Amino acid sequence: MITWMQKHRKYLVVTIWVSTIAFVGAGFVGWGAYDLNASRASSVAKVGHRNISIQEFQNRYGQLHAYYSQLFDGQLSDENASELGIENLALEALVNDAMLLNFADDLGLGVNDEDIVKYIIADQNFHSNGKFDKELYKNTLKRARTTESEYEESLKNVILLDKLRHALNLPANAQDIDMLTASFLMQDKISIKVVEANADEIKIDEDALKKLWEEHKNEYKTMTEFKLDTKFIPAISSDANTNELTEFYNENKNEYKGSDDKIKEFEAVKDEVLKDYNLKQTKKVALEEYLKIKKDEKQADVSVSTFEDNASLPMDELKLAKKGDTLKPFEYEDGYMIVKVKEIVAPRVMSFDEAKEQILELYKEQKTKEIVEAKAKELLEKGFQGTDIGFVSRDTVKAEGGLSEGEFNIFVNRLFEKGGKKGYVVLGDKAVVYEITEQKLTNSEKEKEYKEIITQNVGFLKNNELIRDLTAMLSKRYQVTNYYTKK
Repeated sequence: MITWMQKHRKYLVVTIWVSTIAFVGAGFVGWGAYDLNASRASSVAKVGHRNISIQEFQNRYGQLHAYYSQLFDGQLSDENASELGIENLALEALVNDAMLLNFADDLGLGVNDEDIVKYIIADQNFHSNGKFDKELYKNTLKRARTTESEYEESLKNVILLDKLRHALNLPANAQDIDMLTASFLMQDKISIKVVEANADEIKIDEDALKKLWEEHKNEYKTMTEFKLDTKFIPAISSDANTNELTEFYNENKNEYKGSDDKIKEFEAVKDEVLKDYNLKQTKKVALEEYLKIKKDEKQADVSVSTFEDNASLPMDELKLAKKGDTLKPFEYEDGYMIVKVKEIVAPRVMSFDEAKEQILELYKEQKTKEIVEAKAKELLEKGFQGTDIGFVSRDTVKAEGGLSEGEFNIFVNRLFEKGGKKGYVVLGDKAVVYEITEQKLTNSEKEKEYKEIITQNVGFLKNNELIRDLTAMLSKRYQVTNYYTKK
């Protein structure tokens, strides 16, 4: 943990807030059907005198969905999202923000145009060659499908919350720093023994396997199937002259940067510019075809069937589409593709035979854990002769005792989360049984090395607690009214 913190100092604020409210990413994700009161069609809730708009709700849901999707390796299903209650988390987070915004209003804090300009200019995402690049700013927003005015309006609440947190900031004191230093830099001298489960120890019980499937069958569903009519428009080969290509390059030069983030000269990317120019001309043709297909004046000529894991298609749009919808042209291979939705086959629960291979993996995982835990507990009861690996701290990185660096890192972090002199940590198909034989604080050099990072984190932790307590208090001051019910 400390090693990671040292490498990523400038991201510490973000990290703390991610761990607290899990706001990562952005964008719209379908979040189910909601019955909104027609008289409040633009809002999902009201807190004090502030409304929470549907767009804010969609954006926050998208942020949370993107975060949890990363945790699920990009395989977050609608059912998983529902079980996690992401829409409730999104609304709760927005309500908490709205309470703080009401409080900021009551304190007389505000945001002006100068604040917004300063915030945008300071954002490194819009910098080129170390300076704010207005064209990069415009193109970035264009790719995100938002306007400058929409983005700048959305910043007002962000900046106001930032002002409030700075106004309430609690500095770290020496006692707090000493406590966290002791926690992070404590060293344990340990001996360990690794136990594993042998393959022949795992016996497959067919009845137990079926029972496990019954318990988890709703987690094993077929993928959504899309039956589509498609029309592919291959890239045209234009006879554009140098002047036309140069003009196109000048209009889009921020798209032609090297690894050093510098814009490449026209001659160096001439072939790439021609390809992009041709694609732009192809898009015009594709849009004409799209309108004809949408109006049923022309038919998409190739029928295909595909599943939701097809990364070559715009699945986010397809998941929001209905039968009969026609998607706008999108880049596909060396051209553009138009898709008309003929049928959407919803996921269904797999039969036991269909899910058997996946259930078997879960069964083996559970049995492996049972076996290694039983062996670990037996060693702790009877006593064991472990390998002395010396002193370790939270930032110790090494391969030791039959563990890879990654496994050892996980073990050490869990070790420092546990209490007691002896114990065990399960790592997949193995368990590490340990005994702490001695403890000491790290040397003064390490204290100096991590002093700045620890001081920052003390401040972050204290202020997170302050915001949490303040929000709880404000919930009694500002009335919250919900305008929706989930169908």
